[in-house]
Amino acid sequence: MPSTEAFNTKELPVFPLSIVLFPGALLPLHIFEERYKQMMKDSLASDKLFGLTYLAENETWPPPVGRIGGMAQIMAVVPLDGGRMNILTVGTTRYRTIRYIETEPYLKAEVELIQDQNDDYDTTTLMAEVKKLYIRAADALKALNDEQTLPSDLPDSPEDFSFAVAAVLQLPLEKKQPLLELRSSGQRLTKLRHHLSSIIEDYEYRAKIHTKAKSNGHGSPKVLDSLKKE
Repeated sequence: MPSTEAFNTKELPVFPLSIVLFPGALLPLHIFEERYKQMMKDSLASDKLFGLTYLAENETWPPPVGRIGGMAQIMAVVPLDGGRMNILTVGTTRYRTIRYIETEPYLKAEVELIQDQNDDYDTTTLMAEVKKLYIRAADALKALNDEQTLPSDLPDSPEDFSFAVAAVLQLPLEKKQPLLELRSSGQRLTKLRHHLSSIIEDYEYRAKIHTKAKSNGHGSPKVLDSLKKE
């Protein structure tokens, strides 16, 4: 892995959304605004790439220069009436916005593509700890929803592993964006370990209530009392 955080620059159409796209994550989108219909047509005619930059609902347009976003590749398109379309995208890499080149008919920016830097963290140990917590969370959510809700197959590299976990973790967007911005796999894994540790007991407690309620037909006070004694 390169020791420098930036490895290329390019011009990129930018789609500001209240979404955080991690590398490797799938994202379906419904395209209906005229400017974004044009953006997708242009992207499909070139390299099928566009940028997705997080823009909070209370922020002003456009997103601030310097913000980290996720580059999306269009994988499939379903045309709809009136030029609308449903598309399936996948996150490829991250970028930092250097400057905006155009604002009409849609945002276009000069961006710097970035990836994680080398660090001194014991990522092997961190990955094992995060994976253990992740499996516990997946088991609890499976019990709550009576189906598998978190993917079981995770990447082997620390960077890709951390992105895969961050993408599916149920966190507010304002906490997901800093995970995207970190340039260290070790730091990201440390944050993920903290986030998982803070929610796992609640997940498992709710899963116990759900399981016992199913076996008793409903969540009665006796069920809750029995859980308190465990």
